[in-house]
Amino acid sequence: SIYGGATSSSSMYSSSTPSSRRYRSSTSSSSSASNDKNNNMFQKTQNWWSNKVAPGIKNWPKLRISVEPTTTIKIRKTFRPLKTIVRLGADFNTQLGVWQFKSSWEDDIIGGKLTLNGRELQMTKSWQLSVGAMEDLVTRLRFRAAVDLGTMKAYARVGFRTERLSPISFTEGFTIVKRLPIVGKDGKTKLEVKANFALPEPEIEYSTENQRSMVGMGDIEVNIEELNLVLDY
Repeated sequence: SIYGGATSSSSMYSSSTPSSRRYRSSTSSSSSASNDKNNNMFQKTQNWWSNKVAPGIKNWPKLRISVEPTTTIKIRKTFRPLKTIVRLGADFNTQLGVWQFKSSWEDDIIGGKLTLNGRELQMTKSWQLSVGAMEDLVTRLRFRAAVDLGTMKAYARVGFRTERLSPISFTEGFTIVKRLPIVGKDGKTKLEVKANFALPEPEIEYSTENQRSMVGMGDIEVNIEELNLVLDY
């Protein structure tokens, strides 16, 4: 989906009235207080790792956590008319004070994306298939069907192409997004955490003087990029 208007929003605030400047100052203060609380929480995790876990294992890497997240309130509403799924959403960035609206329409059978282009109702869907002996090569199959609502004429197209998968670099970092329920058992209110993990790259040295090998490792770096509140109804 899956992430402007931020620049124009900033210029709007810079030329705003004194009351708007006070609102912006209040928002910045609350965001700063929230970040301080988050830093405190993750600092405890880092201290636990450094004091309890790392000393028990020789040459164990240290854990370094960086917490400078953006915070967005995400509101989602789902409808299911005529065997389809309609999702409407609005995202509010608390740092910038900007609203962003989103929508999607899918069928409930194969999960295809539905769009209305003029008088033509279109459905698109793609599948990723592993074909052949090479594991890093995949075939992407694309399907597209449409019907003209005026003449009721329909057509369909199928195509495919071969793509090469890009390997994940653990030393450069990989991103994980996780939603955790925080209120009630229905799971409609969740905390969405987006974090980037960078694992250390081992360094091996061999000394010819004492004929000993030494293995060194860096630190495990965790960067908390987003902390979002999701309200899904």
